[in-house]
Amino acid sequence: MWQHTHAALSLAALLLAVQPPASAQGGGRAALVIGMGAYVYAGRLPNPANDARDVGAALRELGFAVTEAVDLDRRALDEAIRDFARRIAGADAALVFYAGHGLQVAGQNYLLPIDAKLSSARDLDFEAISLDLVLRQLESGRDGKASLVFLDACRDNPLARNLARAMGVRSEAFARGLAPVQAGAGTFIAFSTQPGNVARDGTGRNSPFAAALLVHMHTTAKGLGAMMIEVRRDVMSATGNAQVPWDHSALTAEFYFQPAGGLVSGTFAPATEATRQQERTRRLDEELGRPAPPGP
Repeated sequence: MWQHTHAALSLAALLLAVQPPASAQGGGRAALVIGMGAYVYAGRLPNPANDARDVGAALRELGFAVTEAVDLDRRALDEAIRDFARRIAGADAALVFYAGHGLQVAGQNYLLPIDAKLSSARDLDFEAISLDLVLRQLESGRDGKASLVFLDACRDNPLARNLARAMGVRSEAFARGLAPVQAGAGTFIAFSTQPGNVARDGTGRNSPFAAALLVHMHTTAKGLGAMMIEVRRDVMSATGNAQVPWDHSALTAEFYFQPAGGLVSGTFAPATEATRQQERTRRLDEELGRPAPPGP
């Protein structure tokens, strides 16, 4: 039974999940956008596929060559990361967005494809993707150019509880969420919540973190650090201060999703402060389940 299921997952991954973009080896911006929600051995997550597709669409509007990788098994996710690493050797900016399950073991962070089972500690090396591997692929041979990582990977994870039992420790003692990360020059890493905490998947189309990113990538000409302050405020508001996005920066120059002089490419017109506030309010209302205000 498992052999048939595994083959079907691999075929599905190849047919519908990875959409290769034009190469970014000659400069420019490239992104790998990953959404893992259709888990076989854990409850499905409703929003990661939406988050990945919506973030991918936003990044295309902002001049990124985007590869979307949605609901992949381990083999297909390995291939997506390897192919992306080949494409970004000369890219001015390389970005990875991940939405789905993640966990930390002994201070190391892992991202989980949809076929991860984690019956024992040794399964981590074969069924999960080390975050360190992703960072090495982003940074290798790129001479400190901008490498951006956004991790919405701190959902409450039943596979982490299974692994805790297999390792002979109480689930309460098993570290929740993701561990802090130190990265090389040129790298920026954003977590959807603070180290050791669990993030929310959200009740609307997107998670609180992805919803806030979508608002501010589209509508602000601020640098990345200032933009993340706005994202943090929105997520804290949407979660009653239970979730506080956290980031680590080793950037050597300021990064702008939307430069002050205008978009790199795409069709979004520069937003006024009023339209930024309207969009922020709309997404927060959606996350909190509040009814939309009446029209004019």
